[in-house]
Amino acid sequence: MTDGRSNWTKEEIDLVVALRNQGHAWRAIARKLGRSDTMCRFQYERQTGQKVSGDSRLPHKSVSETSHQPKVNDIRAGRAPNSEPLPIGHPAIMKGLWNGLERWRDSTDTDQ
Repeated sequence: MTDGRSNWTKEEIDLVVALRNQGHAWRAIARKLGRSDTMCRFQYERQTGQKVSGDSRLPHKSVSETSHQPKVNDIRAGRAPNSEPLPIGHPAIMKGLWNGLERWRDSTDTDQ
């Protein structure tokens, strides 16, 4: 995937940053430049100072900027110790029930 070049020109680095900020994938940027996607990502990180994930399409945002999935321990810690469970028929309960039933149905359909 790479032709063994080690020196990056200022124009190549600027192109990596510009394409990535437009939302292009690392693989597409690497193909355009004839470089590896890992090295393109490394150059982007060096230039912008932002740490990015290898599989994401857009630059990494800090935890405060993104809506991340809370962990179970975070949810439990946020509840009061004497709080009541959700009532039967609550939308969150019903959604979980239906998702479980659909997965069970799909797994039994493939077994036959």
